[in-house]
Amino acid sequence: MSDIDEVFTKLGFGKMQFIILFCCFLMQIWMTNEQLGFGVVIAGASCEMEIHDRRLAWLLAANFSAQMISCFIWGELADLYGRRRVIGFASIVAIIFSLISALMPEYWSFMAVRTVCGFFIVASVVSLSTYLSEFTKVSLRPRVLTIMGYSLGVSMIYVPSLGGALLSMRMEPSGWRILLLCNQLPGIIGTTLLIFLPESPKYYLSIDDQEKAMKVMERVCRMNKGKDVTLKSLGVESLTQARLRPPNEERGQCHETKVLMVKYGKVMWFFFFIFFTLTGLGFALPIWMMRIRVLTSTFGDRNTICEHMEHISAQPRGNKDCHLTYEQMKDPLIHGCVVLCLFIATSVFLIWLSRRAVIIAFVCVSILGCVALNFMEHPTLILISFFAIIDPLICSVRLAGSLLIDFVPTHLRGKAFALITMIGRSGVLITSVYVGYTLSHSCYVTFNTFIVVLIVCGMLVYWLPTHFKHSSFTN
Repeated sequence: MSDIDEVFTKLGFGKMQFIILFCCFLMQIWMTNEQLGFGVVIAGASCEMEIHDRRLAWLLAANFSAQMISCFIWGELADLYGRRRVIGFASIVAIIFSLISALMPEYWSFMAVRTVCGFFIVASVVSLSTYLSEFTKVSLRPRVLTIMGYSLGVSMIYVPSLGGALLSMRMEPSGWRILLLCNQLPGIIGTTLLIFLPESPKYYLSIDDQEKAMKVMERVCRMNKGKDVTLKSLGVESLTQARLRPPNEERGQCHETKVLMVKYGKVMWFFFFIFFTLTGLGFALPIWMMRIRVLTSTFGDRNTICEHMEHISAQPRGNKDCHLTYEQMKDPLIHGCVVLCLFIATSVFLIWLSRRAVIIAFVCVSILGCVALNFMEHPTLILISFFAIIDPLICSVRLAGSLLIDFVPTHLRGKAFALITMIGRSGVLITSVYVGYTLSHSCYVTFNTFIVVLIVCGMLVYWLPTHFKHSSFTN
């Protein structure tokens, strides 16, 4: 029997992997449009939907609560029925509900439909990285997942660029509704492409389906090496992989979750807090950054963010301009460029540094950003401080995910990713509600509490098991 990772090394990173990477890249753009890009949609919809700070907090809380509740279900289904099938079905349903949400006439129906959308979109969040990584040899996995992360920067440029053009226009239907429709295009293309791609061969091995695993690998072989090359010609008669489920092991949801939390319990608890922090702050704060910048854009005097927020009520403020301009989209557009550049820089850092070292360095940068918000008064320096908090954490999520994939065997990865996604979404939920209720009343407490949380996160990354100290690029 040939180890499947050794076979992937023989086949190289070829045409099949590039197609799968392109598909996952499009899907990740769509998911980012739906989550981080949603802040631009909300900025445009705030007047028409009467969305003030507390309504925004509960809109985000409802959406991410649905994600938190459903992600373990999707993780179970991904391990049971396969990554590709779950991603495809859930993405189609999520896109349909996103399109419906663009037609909703008022806040409460809009929130209800967006909550249903959140229930389904998290299936792709749980399974997409796993699907891509299981077609990639171990030594390339962190770099490939980081390249897929470039899509976050592309999305964060795509949405504000469209938003600047659409949200400034006085038309029916409203610009933000058209923007929400346009945000679905990468998902529609990516889901269509996914239909023609194979299921993960490692998933087939995990359910002991040798025949289907060989068929997928034969297809990869012919795509990468040419039609004249077969697995047999490379000396591959059958496949296996490390840490397969023992044939006599009991199967079932409760048993496998118990195995995950008992056998890998200590590190899983470390990952829970790490993902709670990285995802919670990295994905909740961009929406609040956009809102804060829009709310404070009318102030002429230079004060810190917290001094400005003392004069802004969390409740509706009466008449305001519902039509945003390209000038107001400039900040998120710059933000997207910074995120894209930082992901590219991360790919370079990983050539020389371990993933743990990069994550710890990024957490330290975020701590400095939180400290800087206490006294920065110049608008550009305030913007840079926000970027320093948010962007390193967004990049760190990918690196932490690749560590988890290396740590957990194939038949438990869906559950492991579901659990850390659930914890991450709870981090987004708690951060959103926390900022919504404290920002106008105790702003300094809001950002300085994050410093303590980030310090603990950095310490836990440092204390991860010693085999994570080594870079996986040495193979």
